[in-house]
Amino acid sequence: LKQQHTCLSTCQCSHKFTTTKTAINQHYITMSYQFELALRWYIAAFDGTNNISPAKFKSRFDNLYHKDFTFIAKDGMTLTREQVCEREASKLANGGTKVTLIHFRKIGLDCIDVKLGLVNGKEERTIRAVTTITARQAVTSKEIDESPASNHFILTPTSAVMAAKCANAVYKWKEFGTFQTNM
Repeated sequence: LKQQHTCLSTCQCSHKFTTTKTAINQHYITMSYQFELALRWYIAAFDGTNNISPAKFKSRFDNLYHKDFTFIAKDGMTLTREQVCEREASKLANGGTKVTLIHFRKIGLDCIDVKLGLVNGKEERTIRAVTTITARQAVTSKEIDESPASNHFILTPTSAVMAAKCANAVYKWKEFGTFQTNM
């Protein structure tokens, strides 16, 4: 499948180029790969030693999270980017928090299933979230409840992941609709 595109940017280029479906897919692979690198770099700050400066932490946070980022906790509470930054900075400031990446799975066009392990002193827990990315940054994340109490008939973690994936598709459909494209 080949498509003709005209590149019109701020410098008003008028050259034409041909892209293939493979090249279009490569863009998305690159975007999710760049997000994974930013996530791994961010997680490296939480090594349990608290040896990163607040400026470096803020730089990593800004690299990972979009300016319009929202986080939906498993209890339904929605946190803004600023609230997430404060919460994460306090975890780092308290020191001793160690975060490890358990899995990173691409489950949709720009949808990633991420599971993290957190260890703080004697407390160990996991956090699983389905994240929608745009421009190589997380724009929304929905925490998945994997507790045994929440795994009733239909509300299994798998169905919660699929529901979050559908929400990702709706978000992306709206995002595509905001840009004037000739698709």
